[in-house]
Amino acid sequence: MTRKKPAEDRRVEILTAAMTVFGRYGYRRTSMEMIAKAAGISRPALYQHFSGREDVFRAMGTHMLDEVLRSAREAAAAEGSLADQLYAALAIKLRTVLGSVGAGHRAELLTEAGVIAPDLMLSFKNRFAALVADLLAAATGGPDQLAPGMTAYECADLLLDAVVGISQADGTPDQLHRRLRQLVELTVRGLGTPEPVPAGTP
Repeated sequence: MTRKKPAEDRRVEILTAAMTVFGRYGYRRTSMEMIAKAAGISRPALYQHFSGREDVFRAMGTHMLDEVLRSAREAAAAEGSLADQLYAALAIKLRTVLGSVGAGHRAELLTEAGVIAPDLMLSFKNRFAALVADLLAAATGGPDQLAPGMTAYECADLLLDAVVGISQADGTPDQLHRRLRQLVELTVRGLGTPEPVPAGTP
C-alpha cells in the first residue's frame, strides 16, 4: 500500500515544479493546468493546495527567497574575517541575481516577483539587510553608528543596492564577483575593523 505524502512535502514538490514552469513561460503565460501537469497531479488536486496562479507564485516566491536567505545565513556563519563573511553572504545574492543559483530560473522569477509581489521583495531585502547589519555590528563591537550619520542597517542597505548595481555591470560572473570582493574589502577597510588574530599568536 502506497503511503500518502504529507501535505507540506506535496506543496514543496508543486512549488519546485511551478518554479520551472514560471521560469520557462513567465507569469502571464503560465496556467494552473501547466503547473498541475508539471507537478504530476490533476488540476482539481492543485486547487486543494492553492487558490490560484497568484497564490502559487507568492508561495513559490516565499519558498525561494527563504532558501536564498538560509544559504546566506549559513555562508555568513562560516569562520573567517568580516570581509570573508560579508563576501560569502553577499555573493549568494549576487549569484541569485545573475541567475546561477539552483535550477537557473531564479533571476527571471525575482524580476517577476518585483512586479507581481513587491511586498515579498521588500521583506526579502529587509531581512537580508538585517543579516548583513548584524555581521557589521558584531564585528565593530555592536555600535549603532558605524560612521557619522550611518547605522549598521543603513550600511547594509547600501551594500545590497551596490550588489544590484554590480550585477547589472558588464563582465563575466567571475569578474563581477571580483568586483564584489573589492567592494567588501573597501567597506571593511573604511570601517577600520581589525582582522582576526590567528589562534596561538602571542
